[in-house]
Amino acid sequence: MKILLIRHAKVAFDWKQSYTSEEYDIACRLYDEADIIPVDSHQETGDYERIYVSSLKRALQTAEQLFPSAPASMLVRTHLLDEVPLRSFSDTHRSHSRVVFDVIGRFQWVRGKRQEETRDETRKRADELIDLLEKNNENAILITHGFFMNVLVSRLKKRRRYEIYRSSTFLAEPLEKIKVIDRQPHCGGCHHNCLLDRAGCLIGQDKARKAGIQQKLLVRRICGTL
Repeated sequence: MKILLIRHAKVAFDWKQSYTSEEYDIACRLYDEADIIPVDSHQETGDYERIYVSSLKRALQTAEQLFPSAPASMLVRTHLLDEVPLRSFSDTHRSHSRVVFDVIGRFQWVRGKRQEETRDETRKRADELIDLLEKNNENAILITHGFFMNVLVSRLKKRRRYEIYRSSTFLAEPLEKIKVIDRQPHCGGCHHNCLLDRAGCLIGQDKARKAGIQQKLLVRRICGTL
């Protein structure tokens, strides 16, 4: 299995330098509703079998314009790929720099305060998405958003089975790609119960380890002594 992460195209929206809290919240909503700047470079899907896009408008538009020859049946929209929502850090009539709202809002996300989604909830959503991809075991393109991409990559690293290739070290630029390769793919046909019968894949190994199966019992079963 391999995954191609793509950040959506640049959005046709001009942010102001400063906002009150109400103005900032309105701007965030307008950004979500805005169209992307048209994508000129069209691409083929190659050996990728599915294109997953977030439920936000800019991700779907990116998929349709970047891969115009892909059939509609190939596209799957899911909230699991949505950007981590952001809102003002307090209710205030004072104007603050947009950067201040962005940075403090992300600190609140970490601490689980005021923002619509906490860090733990975002991580859980990313893990749910990875579980879905591993269950389907198919080559997939994921069109998502900059901040959520970082969370998703960090959760992929936790699995210790993926090689990740990226050019940026922090926030991906519009249309930037991150390639993810499964180092030890599913061996096929064992429903991830590999270690109950044979060496198998990493999913089977993790499943067996979590079930508390000891190596001695595994060896005995493999040798046919049970």
